[in-house]
Amino acid sequence: MTRSDGRMPHHDEIQELLVEQMRRDLARPVWWKTLWGRLTIAGGIVSVAGLAVAGVVLLDDRAVSETSIVYCLENPYRNPDGTLSGAGASVATPDGVLSIEDAEALCVQMWEGGAFEDNDPLSATPTPGVAPSDFTTCVTDEGEAAVVPGIIECSVLRLHPYRPAAPTD
Repeated sequence: MTRSDGRMPHHDEIQELLVEQMRRDLARPVWWKTLWGRLTIAGGIVSVAGLAVAGVVLLDDRAVSETSIVYCLENPYRNPDGTLSGAGASVATPDGVLSIEDAEALCVQMWEGGAFEDNDPLSATPTPGVAPSDFTTCVTDEGEAAVVPGIIECSVLRLHPYRPAAPTD
């Protein structure tokens, strides 16, 4: 099976094939210089830029523009169907504007009045509830205030952080 010089049969042919393969491997362009490599890099850049823009759009601060409706959330999460957990309250004021402090006070009254407790809706004496010591004010996509119990990040609920409106002088 071995040749007289101690080498395996077809040694020279195998060595030529290996040297040729190594030359091809060394002459091959690096992956980022190929068409697919460049397309991969471009796709990655577009994806990262798109995510950055989406993050900025999702997290932009907003002022409350719809002041006649206030959402008082029962819990710091959304319902399974995507709606806000809690209740919306409409407040009529002479000028049609409800300040954020009044909106927060309205939600405190709802929490303390037992609006979110498991009560009989026809009961004359509902079980009183407990208002949270801390809450966060967020803004819906429609510009309505949403008062959430606890200190949370509004983006968790897909809401915008509240930004006070600029004073009008």
